[in-house]
Amino acid sequence: MEFIPWDNPDNIISAEAEKIVYQIQDNLLALLVLIGVPANVINMAVFYRQGLGDRVNLCLFTLSLADGLFLISALMIHGEQIPSQFSTADKFGPFTAFLINHNFVVFMGFSFVSSILSAIIATERCLCVYNPLKFQSLIRTRTMAGIILSVFIIVFSLFYVMVYRYRVGCVHDMETGVVLTTFVKGQFYQAHEDFIKTLDSVTFGAGLPGTVLVVVMTTTILTVVKLRQIVTWRSGTSSSISPSEVALTKMLVGNSMLFIVCFTPDALNHFMKIFIPEMNSGRRYHNFFLAALWVGDIFNLFNATFNFFVYYTMGSRYRETFWTLFGRKSKPLKA
Repeated sequence: MEFIPWDNPDNIISAEAEKIVYQIQDNLLALLVLIGVPANVINMAVFYRQGLGDRVNLCLFTLSLADGLFLISALMIHGEQIPSQFSTADKFGPFTAFLINHNFVVFMGFSFVSSILSAIIATERCLCVYNPLKFQSLIRTRTMAGIILSVFIIVFSLFYVMVYRYRVGCVHDMETGVVLTTFVKGQFYQAHEDFIKTLDSVTFGAGLPGTVLVVVMTTTILTVVKLRQIVTWRSGTSSSISPSEVALTKMLVGNSMLFIVCFTPDALNHFMKIFIPEMNSGRRYHNFFLAALWVGDIFNLFNATFNFFVYYTMGSRYRETFWTLFGRKSKPLKA
């Protein structure tokens, strides 16, 4: 390389600006983990109390599990830098480097599991609204459990190979004489570069995020259109979907909207890597690539944290079960 990545004059932003974004991510991470992990534990308790024999409860329970574990994994990978970020030039401390170099980053795959589960939930609700009787007979809870288990196995099997792309090593800046830690190419990655690049850029890059985002957006729009028709028709005729199902659907639509808002920046980042080859680690736009990566992570952390507030605000049954867990009656709040 003619230039060390962060010193390339063609960089859109400076290394200092990228470091500031990284520090913002770290500081938000600590706060969001403190909020999100307990919130997801509460979600799991509520949906478990409502019964995992119900297909939707099983999906939402598993989604909360994946979100909670993603938050814990993010803290595990980045937490070392929170107290030391202003006192060291290194982006990756020794513990973080150890986790990355020994593939513990695979646990960040819970983020991809969460996104796929969000797509499954949005699709389930869309099909249930358009043809509830037929869908209920086709997809039972046991079938959904098999689908969810398959998602976990496939995602983590492929993601484990993909994380070999990222290794932390030392790079000596000859101009300044400073030795900094950054992403470098490992031996395994160099030996299987084409395959791992395909997983990183196609499967976990544009392919999976793009597909998930399109599925959630499309099914959510279709669900909202059908739901409005159902609410309009109910004033004069009967409907095959019950009022409780309508309330549940509204809550899940809110959940999908939160996902769309939070997942879009990360998906755009993956697409930029495809159409702008220099938008990658160690390339011309190294700094901007990392900054965009941290911004996408911030939005993913928000998505994993705030589902609780959507459930509580929009789900009357959720609120009732929530307060039952604490031995109290549900507080009055419009569904």
